[in-house]
Amino acid sequence: MYLNIVIPVLNEENSLANGVEKTIQYLNTTVLRERFMITIADNGSIDNTETVARNLIDNYPMVDYFKVSQKGVGLAFREAIKRNTCDVVGYMDVDLATDLCHLKQVCYLFKKKQAQIVVGSRLKKGAKVYGRTLLREITSRGLNIILKLLLQVKFTDAMCGFKFYRKDIADKLVQICSDNNGWFYCAEMMIRAEWNHIKVTEIPVIWRDDIDSKVKVGALSVSYMKEILKLCKIKRGMHE
Repeated sequence: MYLNIVIPVLNEENSLANGVEKTIQYLNTTVLRERFMITIADNGSIDNTETVARNLIDNYPMVDYFKVSQKGVGLAFREAIKRNTCDVVGYMDVDLATDLCHLKQVCYLFKKKQAQIVVGSRLKKGAKVYGRTLLREITSRGLNIILKLLLQVKFTDAMCGFKFYRKDIADKLVQICSDNNGWFYCAEMMIRAEWNHIKVTEIPVIWRDDIDSKVKVGALSVSYMKEILKLCKIKRGMHE
């Protein structure tokens, strides 16, 4: 089994090398040694992110890089899926908020053919979350409750930046999801998966919040609500 770890970045010149090198060092101590690649998916950086990425490519043969012209994690991940040739493809945050140890669980579940999709959850029993502000905690729980109420999803954490898909499943979801370029695209993939009877396997994760995160909670929440309402209309249409 070969794993493609996508790391979406936007102006991450200061954290990119550290995130990629730590991931490589960790994976080289596991059964995934020489059976993984890291794809840096740059969605519109205007700092020295590209220079840092190309230096990493020169030093590590398992690192790939591409850049899209617009901002958007959804766009970056969607394009990475289209380029992917590995058995499993997924993404995680460059700040390594989710503990790298969970990559072993991902590997195990897919290798044993026990999952089609594996995602991290900060809300599932057994998860450990450190450094999370009260505002982000309330917002996260609130949005997940809304998803359950309006879209009847079963998973607990739509926003955790740690999601992996079997290649054929990822390819299928790209075909049936919208062309949303933002963060919500990654949640929509899970929603559409459940609607199409594809099981989402959640694992409780160790999560350390990044105090320097660029995520604007308020704006992101408003954006999520707009997309949720769009999916509500689609869901109603499916049952009419």
